[in-house]
Amino acid sequence: MTMNLEERTNQIFVELVNNPRITSKTLCEKFDLTRGQLNYALKKINDSLLEEKMSEIKRTKNGHFLITNEILSNFKGGGETLGEKTENYVFSSKERAAVIELMLFSKEDYLSLNHFIDELKVSRNTILRDLKEVDQGLAKYDLKLKYTRQKGYFIQGDEWNKRNLLSDVLNNLALMYNGINVIIQFANIDHQQVETFRKRVELVEEELEVQFTDERLKTLPLLILLMIRRAQKGKLISYSFKVNYRELADTKEYLAADRVIWDVEGLSENERVYLTMLLLTTNLSRGDILSVKAINKMKEALEQVIANFERIAGVNLEDKEKLLDRLLVHMRPAYYRIKYHLNLQTRFYQENKDANLFSLFYLVKEAAGPLETYFEQSVPDAELFFISLFIGSHIVESSEIIHPENRKKAIIVCPNGVSIAALLENTLRNLLPEIDFITTMSAREFYRTDYKVDYIFSAVPLKTERKVFVVNNFLNEREKRQLRERVIRSSVIIQTEVVTPEKILAVVKKHADNVDEANLYDELLTLFTPKESKILEKKRPHLIDLLKEETIQIFEETISWTEVLENLAKPLEQKQVITPMYVEALKKEMPQPPVYSILRHKIALPHTVAEAGAIGVGISLGIVKNGILTEDGRKVHTVILLASNDKEEHLDLIFEMMSLAGDEQLIKMEQATTQNEIRTALIEFNEQYWRQK
Repeated sequence: MTMNLEERTNQIFVELVNNPRITSKTLCEKFDLTRGQLNYALKKINDSLLEEKMSEIKRTKNGHFLITNEILSNFKGGGETLGEKTENYVFSSKERAAVIELMLFSKEDYLSLNHFIDELKVSRNTILRDLKEVDQGLAKYDLKLKYTRQKGYFIQGDEWNKRNLLSDVLNNLALMYNGINVIIQFANIDHQQVETFRKRVELVEEELEVQFTDERLKTLPLLILLMIRRAQKGKLISYSFKVNYRELADTKEYLAADRVIWDVEGLSENERVYLTMLLLTTNLSRGDILSVKAINKMKEALEQVIANFERIAGVNLEDKEKLLDRLLVHMRPAYYRIKYHLNLQTRFYQENKDANLFSLFYLVKEAAGPLETYFEQSVPDAELFFISLFIGSHIVESSEIIHPENRKKAIIVCPNGVSIAALLENTLRNLLPEIDFITTMSAREFYRTDYKVDYIFSAVPLKTERKVFVVNNFLNEREKRQLRERVIRSSVIIQTEVVTPEKILAVVKKHADNVDEANLYDELLTLFTPKESKILEKKRPHLIDLLKEETIQIFEETISWTEVLENLAKPLEQKQVITPMYVEALKKEMPQPPVYSILRHKIALPHTVAEAGAIGVGISLGIVKNGILTEDGRKVHTVILLASNDKEEHLDLIFEMMSLAGDEQLIKMEQATTQNEIRTALIEFNEQYWRQK
């Protein structure tokens, strides 16, 4: 049922039937009413109820309201049936202005003055006054109301502003009594479509375990439908998100949002990103778009992260511009994922975290401060893992490699986002070291470009006459082995006279009983893996090899940082791993343990560039019982002095130390009273760490 009430009185009535326990005081505060104004509104409501032959709403002495079940069942707000007509309702001037704006935004035909007069059933002069009010309201959004004989009435201005206003118009109209049906009627929307999209939006709630407010759930399907209508008519937003729809495919939010618009045709990539963002955020503003300015600031932050990584790891990365360019491409979708808290499919990166990459991840996490400052929030571990993957790949690629001319080349086709493609590439590079993987691409890019390669690996079936190996995005150990066997059997990579891990395994099985086939195969594969394909491949020496009794010291008494450095340097000088200049350089560079040199807040790792006096690879460990204060006021009890003239070898040691910093064996080492006890804890750690490899 409906009643003819002015706008504010109607809103008070809707509030009363939706919230019958509300008090007079709360109602006055909510609508900024005096006691007299509330009495007047209540009288108007009761007059209208009597006209409808219903009981009045009564007020008790303590400020509560008595509302009959008959009123509640007839007028309970938000329970209107889709498609219910609104002929009996008399709009206020503000409501008429909002309806006119809605008609202008959703129009499919020519709109003249007579259209508004007929639809709203008011006089010509009333509509002219309303149009002036509309024009004034549009100015707040930097828009203008225009009329030409050819086009009729229309709104002129930027599409982004139009959509912001449309969103506000829907929210305002939805507050009216029977507001959703007003929108459906005047925007000429099929109420069955509304129901379909409402169910899809509820699916998103279910998928993401979020709950939209009742108001947002009412208007969101309508807003999406109207924005789709505008986009399909060529009314597009001009601001580029600088990211394509596929690049967000690594997130569960994308997958959920895709359920809403999966069957909508005629939408550009940019529009799909816009609608996805709209679905996942309460308000979408231009400030949230990845602008050129934002890209430049992100580039500066990434440069600082790389510089921090070099300091922490004690390496100088080659061809940093190339690494930076790759990271920037990767960080475009990551920008939106981080900003809008979109969640990467976390199991993907966890399942692919081998011990070396896990350690590299922690180094990157220590270096990631500038990115956290840029985003004004912490960066999720999954995002840092992918940055680690890019840095790890770059370290491998920048080694001096001579590729034989006859090496086979391959491409990877992956329809998911760039992050998942990077993981798949990493898996295949390690699994098939005989092949050079030159690039990853989407299926669309594959069909556009003719790559002259020997092999194509794809996460989806492709329409091509060329040989394609279809692979899962995430391969378990059994699937990896099966894929390798398929590739090798298919041809050619390896000539028949060349010895392969597979051939050796077959021979061993003939002549030996109880062979641990899986581990033997892995070991053989490692032997055949060329240097460039080993992303941070394990190398000797290990911590256990370098930390003998002569390079382990326990400091029972209070000792200064400078004295710790001098004491730890002595055994390395005796072994001719460093010159006396090395520790002098460290004392100048690190008058206190800097934050960047503390691994996981547990191990201080003083080290500097080889040029300062490192002539070999070595470490020296000290347990400081009373602790050493770091730059940020924390206390650490383990100090490991590192010297290295080989960046790859010492990077492996840092990975091992990073794992030790998070291991229970470190607690045993710090509680130990003899070098032998420390060695025992290290042996246990060593067995556990390398068993995981």
